[in-house]
Amino acid sequence: MQREINGNLSLMYFEQLRGCSALAHAVSVRTDPADDGAEFDLGWSPGHDPARVRRRAASVADALGLDGGLVCGCTQVHGSSIACIDEPPPDDPGVPWRMCGECDALVTNLPGITLLVRVADCVPILLYDPVHRVVALVHAGWKGTLAGIAAAAVERMRTRYGCRPFDLLAGVGPSIGPCCCEVGEDVAGRFRSGFEGAGRCMMMNCRAITIDLPEANRLQLLGSGVLPGNIEVAGLCTRCRSDVFFSHRGEQGKTGRFGLFAGLRP
Repeated sequence: MQREINGNLSLMYFEQLRGCSALAHAVSVRTDPADDGAEFDLGWSPGHDPARVRRRAASVADALGLDGGLVCGCTQVHGSSIACIDEPPPDDPGVPWRMCGECDALVTNLPGITLLVRVADCVPILLYDPVHRVVALVHAGWKGTLAGIAAAAVERMRTRYGCRPFDLLAGVGPSIGPCCCEVGEDVAGRFRSGFEGAGRCMMMNCRAITIDLPEANRLQLLGSGVLPGNIEVAGLCTRCRSDVFFSHRGEQGKTGRFGLFAGLRP
């Protein structure tokens, strides 16, 4: 990935997807150069003031040339539900973005709006069809990975918008890496029995069992028909690089969220 200053923001970009003129995208990092290095936290819970988070999300959309008032997010529930956005959801000043319900993937072919998923170790995934001009964002923790959320997003793009998997370009963003994603035997057992590529993304070392979640999602995309050369994997571990990204494990659950943003240019 490439890191650049865009206006007053420090943002990261997938190199392959950066060449798509109709697509705008970015990954935010945890420091805000415009606010004396304050944390650029996109974490939010009901009952907390949404105004500052709304300003942050809108500032990224604006920097990408999209509409800061049309940021669309969701309540992420670690499942396999998908929201297709055929018109912008209504704006509610009590939340920091336009809410698309409880789901873990957002898909649209509408220019101008900005999709957003927020993470702090889970895998953020961007899918883009340059032929039909459709974009999707996926939030894949270990539960969502096991539930097949990435494959479900590819299938929804195919059935709803006519996308062909071999046309898709994918970016697998920063997340906890195989170096740090230790799991117990209960989770390991669920992967062995429920994930076809478990043998290629699970490892045993002297201390624990680890899962390579980025690789698991890459395998899932390959199994859905996405071409190997069309998938870019960031290869950045959020726990190892908690100076750049928020990490739920690295900070014992007391941390913020960074975001993957994407939209179609008007």
